[in-house]
Amino acid sequence: MTRRTAEDWDRWLAEVSRGENAEAWRGIVCFLRWLQIRTEQGHPAPNFLAALEGDIEHSHLLRRMLGGKEPLDAPPPESFGQPWYELVETGRGIATEVKPWEWAPDQKISVNRGIWTILERKSDAEFVVTYRQNPSAYRLSKQGDGRWLLERLDRA
Repeated sequence: MTRRTAEDWDRWLAEVSRGENAEAWRGIVCFLRWLQIRTEQGHPAPNFLAALEGDIEHSHLLRRMLGGKEPLDAPPPESFGQPWYELVETGRGIATEVKPWEWAPDQKISVNRGIWTILERKSDAEFVVTYRQNPSAYRLSKQGDGRWLLERLDRA
């Protein structure tokens, strides 16, 4: 765990909270400072705690929960390496980068660099796809402007 002064912790809080849910983030800072102080006083800290700070700082799931939203039943699809919560919550999303996945082009397709499974190929411009553990199926269709529209399909 990085050694920080009180001023360092205040800066960390401002950067990480981004002005949102300040009291919840302040609670996390108090917890991390408590761990730092205990360690400095000779109390043992579990090995995983060194990585915990970075995980907290970059966790989209934690940020979601601090904002009052529940975790999803399954991890959301990813868009350019980031969770695509909007797609799951609204059932619609626009993809700008779609291409066959090089390792299994008949079974997989890369959508904004996330790898989706092709359930059905209707044409070169329309597919039915699903993402990893997320049970929903989506229609992926190329639009006139070259972008791709993902729309969640209702279960029959």
